Amino acid sequence: MNNSKDKDPHDFRETLYTIDKRGNRRWVYNAIVKGRFFTRRNIVMTALMLFYLSMPWIVINGEQAIQFDIIGRRFVVLGSVFWATDTIFLFLILIILALSLFFVTAIVGRTWCGWACPETVFLDFLFRPIERLIEGSPAERLRLDQGPWNFRKLRIKSVKYAAFTFLSWGVASTFLAYFLGRQPLLEMMSASPLLHPGPFSLTLAMMGVMLFQFGWFREQFCTIICPYARFQSVMMDANSMTVGYDAKRGEPRGHKKASDLGLGDCVDCGLCVKVCPTGIDIRNGLQLECVACASCIDACDSVMLKLGRAPGLVRYDTEHGLAGERTTFLRPRVVVYAAILLVLTGLLSFRLTHRNHLNGQIVRGASDVPFSELAGGRVVNHLHLRLANNSKTSATMGVSLVALKDSSAELKLVMPVNPFPIPAESLQTAPVFVEFPASILHDGKRKINFKLSGSDGIERITEFTLLGPDNPISDKSATKQNKP
Repeated sequence: MNNSKDKDPHDFRETLYTIDKRGNRRWVYNAIVKGRFFTRRNIVMTALMLFYLSMPWIVINGEQAIQFDIIGRRFVVLGSVFWATDTIFLFLILIILALSLFFVTAIVGRTWCGWACPETVFLDFLFRPIERLIEGSPAERLRLDQGPWNFRKLRIKSVKYAAFTFLSWGVASTFLAYFLGRQPLLEMMSASPLLHPGPFSLTLAMMGVMLFQFGWFREQFCTIICPYARFQSVMMDANSMTVGYDAKRGEPRGHKKASDLGLGDCVDCGLCVKVCPTGIDIRNGLQLECVACASCIDACDSVMLKLGRAPGLVRYDTEHGLAGERTTFLRPRVVVYAAILLVLTGLLSFRLTHRNHLNGQIVRGASDVPFSELAGGRVVNHLHLRLANNSKTSATMGVSLVALKDSSAELKLVMPVNPFPIPAESLQTAPVFVEFPASILHDGKRKINFKLSGSDGIERITEFTLLGPDNPISDKSATKQNKP
């Protein structure tokens, strides 16, 4: 029940169904019609909720299944540990996810919104079922909201929002477990909130956001805020699958009797509107507010079957298909998306299978003095060796300088320990000093090569640029610090 009688069916392109002519919120009391798509969505969304709620509590290879330790710059995905040095994997995964969304949208339209979006998953298959259990049918919920505040209404609303608060706490706590880790979270939850004010405040903030979103804001997120609803039209075309109404078959609408010749199959029962979670009328065509949940398909099919007519008046189809024209699935944009996805997925798989668990990088500190001049025309650069050991065992990394091919000048490397030890699953930084004669510089710069030799047996050559004075003075009697 969506209270849409005062809505002009001809202005649906300019206004929202959930806002009346005065600009007030029109609440959606959508009904449920169980059908084949409802059953399939129930299976998919239950699996997604179980995945979300269980991943922090499952152990794979001794690790939390999924964890994003931003402070420690340590990320765990299905038992594999990644560090801040593994940014190439994050880049590839994000690009693949974005292109996958484009690819899926080009083929099957806005299916993500109605089948996998967290907003839809938790709202339609967790919060709204609890609401129906406590407040009753759409008509009962409407009467309750429109009725005066009395003890019964206060009791029912209190029970509902108490349940919503508990659900919000569970969803928010699980969300924090992905970032803080399940064990630290459990320890914080068992201790006084005063001992951990930061995580406690964050939990309350997340609970508040969840409670506001799923208890009040709801479908407005999809119709007003979500950017995907805005740019989906760019990714879709007339050959993209969507939920649509067969106007040729359904129009003109009306209750068909034996004497009513010329009417379409649509009996104008309005059930497709009553079940819509965003309150739209699918018979008006493809709309920004449609999340492709297929609730209207189940509703219309149930009516058609009762009337002895063929289902599919409302169905998944393309705009061309609904118009009786030929649909072309193999299109340039689909081919391009598929080709790029194939290349990127292959690259990601190759990088994962050939991933080095021991990595090193020579960098210059942002706050360090670029160089120091020493007596006898020599210069020293202070550098840093950043090391990452992603394996379960300790390792070492040795550093040496590759001799210059065009000079016999001596380059001197100074480190506190060489090879440098790296504990298992850790990031380490070691100071590195390179001393060299200023005569090797050209315009105050000189590129050299470092050789990094890991205990894993792999040698890595990395190039670095040394810095020094533009016009070096060779016979200084004291050390001088130079800044750029």
